[in-house]
Amino acid sequence: MSNQDNGHGNSVGIIISLFTGLFIGAVIGMLYAPKSGKELREDIREKSEEVKEKSKKSIDIAMNKTKDLIEQSSEKVSSFKHKSDEFLDRSREKVKKTADKVASKLDKVIKEGKQAAKKAEQEMS
Repeated sequence: MSNQDNGHGNSVGIIISLFTGLFIGAVIGMLYAPKSGKELREDIREKSEEVKEKSKKSIDIAMNKTKDLIEQSSEKVSSFKHKSDEFLDRSREKVKKTADKVASKLDKVIKEGKQAAKKAEQEMS
């Protein structure tokens, strides 16, 4: 599971790096474009807003996927716990039945042993 966790962390890092690189590349491209300072500042502001919005959307998507994975994992853990509880209950029942049978047979053997000892004692007297 830790490999998946690392994959999600890396995905967010890659997305952020990608958008940062795109933003820096766009700014450098605009600096070399023959525009006035006002136009250049406006272009940079617009590109910054675009990158910001795309980053937010990508982070929201990554967060939603993470929430989905957590929810699925939680459901699997809950299912596993339920199944293990059922297994333990069945096992306890089997052990109890077996112990009851052994105790019953042991009582019978002890009773027969006492009767045999009493009979042997009476025969010896």
